[in-house]
Amino acid sequence: MDVAKIIIFYLAVLSASVICFTEKTDRFIIACHTTDFECFKRQYRSLRDTVLLGSLHFAIDYYKPYLFKYGDSGTCIKLSGLEESELVGISMDSDSKEYLLTLELPLRIQQTSNKTEICMKPDIEFRNVGPHTGPYRNFDGNATIKATFPYELRKRKGDVYLLLKEEDLDVILDIPDLRPPVRNIENETGTSYEISEWAYEVVEHIDAARYFALPYTTNIRLFSSTVPVHKYLLLYPEEEYTELKFAFYDSD
Repeated sequence: MDVAKIIIFYLAVLSASVICFTEKTDRFIIACHTTDFECFKRQYRSLRDTVLLGSLHFAIDYYKPYLFKYGDSGTCIKLSGLEESELVGISMDSDSKEYLLTLELPLRIQQTSNKTEICMKPDIEFRNVGPHTGPYRNFDGNATIKATFPYELRKRKGDVYLLLKEEDLDVILDIPDLRPPVRNIENETGTSYEISEWAYEVVEHIDAARYFALPYTTNIRLFSSTVPVHKYLLLYPEEEYTELKFAFYDSD
């Protein structure tokens, strides 16, 4: 086989590999019309699992729960739940140039050993938290994340991209009060009521928007800067990307 044939052969293999990879990525990027909220929910779930939690192809770091130091206890506090987040609201307004996503997720607060993972320093230091004894504490709550992205549309090589600018985050951490309906000292001592009080006190020491939500919502910006908007947002014949207005929110 001469040099020219070898070059043609390798170019053919490379082209086939690129086509194959494109087809694989297209499989999990669900395209939705602007009127189909249920489709947007499926789209988000697919992107969450294949892109937003980490992707080598899109150069997105893999998701890690947020860990911060729990005083001098020798333990950390781990916040997680974004890997189970669901889309409950989406809107796009071409007048204000804002793209809004609302996510709901379980908020998992876990005390864990710091022997194998590095803990961040909390914004507000814990006081009077000495060496840990007894079982580690765990608490499940809920969280809502509203990410508002200013945006612009930009054309590159014939394709239109939705370029999301730095997001404004509103993060609500919901720590249910597990106080018994009737006050009873025996029932409250060492029970779930004390754990809910502990969980509430713990999250007051950190900026949840900056350290918990932002690393994840940033991945949405990375995705949209890489993928042409027509791959995930379909237009009706009378629509233009420059003149879109839609808003949905799950009231349940």
